[in-house]
Amino acid sequence: MSGLGVNGTVCNAQQYNQSVSSGSSLNPTITCLTHGQTIGLSLIAETSLLSLLCLMILFILICRNVLRYWKALPNGGWRLLQFPPDIYLLTLFFFDILQALGGAFNIRWARDGIVTTGSYCVAQGIVQQTGELGVALTTLLLASHTFVTALWSVGMEARGPAFGLVGLVWVFIALWVGLGNGLNKMYEAPTPYWCWIPKRYFAEQVAGEYAWILLAWFASIFMYIPVYLSVTGHLSVDNGRLRFHWKGRPIGTANRRATLRLLIFPFAYSIIVLPLSVSRLKQFVHGDVPSAIQFFSASMFNLSGAINVVLFLVSNPQFLLFIPPVVEQDVPMQSISPSLDPVPQSLQLSALELPNDLEEQRSSQHPESSSNSVVQPGDSGPGLERII
Repeated sequence: MSGLGVNGTVCNAQQYNQSVSSGSSLNPTITCLTHGQTIGLSLIAETSLLSLLCLMILFILICRNVLRYWKALPNGGWRLLQFPPDIYLLTLFFFDILQALGGAFNIRWARDGIVTTGSYCVAQGIVQQTGELGVALTTLLLASHTFVTALWSVGMEARGPAFGLVGLVWVFIALWVGLGNGLNKMYEAPTPYWCWIPKRYFAEQVAGEYAWILLAWFASIFMYIPVYLSVTGHLSVDNGRLRFHWKGRPIGTANRRATLRLLIFPFAYSIIVLPLSVSRLKQFVHGDVPSAIQFFSASMFNLSGAINVVLFLVSNPQFLLFIPPVVEQDVPMQSISPSLDPVPQSLQLSALELPNDLEEQRSSQHPESSSNSVVQPGDSGPGLERII
């Protein structure tokens, strides 16, 4: 940022006057930033870079997992995307990268002290819109999946529908963002502290992002309550009807852990997006929001990538091949078949138990069988009838 110009900005008189008129215009072209505003943009960029760093480390670990399984089990029998949560989580992390990258674009605005239209501005708007919309839609899918599997025990191994829903998300985002930029002039412009959809396209702002962010927020809260009551045994579905139990019914601890592990992502999203939702609502009602509130809410929002990575590594290491492959060296792999190791009906997993709980259960009740088997996340073997 160079020396000071008019009113504590780097802009000359002409640029500053253009910035003032642009702030109230439907076609903004320039924003002159004060020293405090450049600090706020720097904070957004720093939180975005932190999320990018965490996400890059996670994807390096995922690549390590794939390589580890490929070396240990060269004949196959495993998949990176084995269950629907694997598909949703990997998609969520990818959109988190785009969202964080859009926030990292603010480095240039903070350095120059001025936000202007141009190819860099358009790139930030496209990347930011794609990432934010993708995170909202994927969070909505993950919350809906957890809700349905917890209460109705359906779709727990439905990889096909999961791939189809994720594909629809990508198609919707590509069409919305692509057509918006292709059919409209100045579709990405200073708003005012970073580049996004300007207020002349208010309907596109709402339909293309705000509505989905708010829907994901409400759905995360709404679905969390019945799922929590379900895993604590206070709510059940009997013959298609929801029934409430005051005293609660017995339910396995593995079921409870498995469901709450997945539900923690939508719940965290509802907290992270709350400041942004309040800021946007205030903007709709009053038309103006102090820059400090906007910088704070945007910084919190761009931390979602880092928060999701931490939550995943702490609470959900059974997905995306984070369970190490276990191979008994003295037993030929060709002679090992999960279908030859039947487990009594009493030992079969319930609807919400996960692969790491399977090994625990089999080791404690069939020690002689577990010592001569291969544990893989892709096994459809003994007791692995229904997985989230």
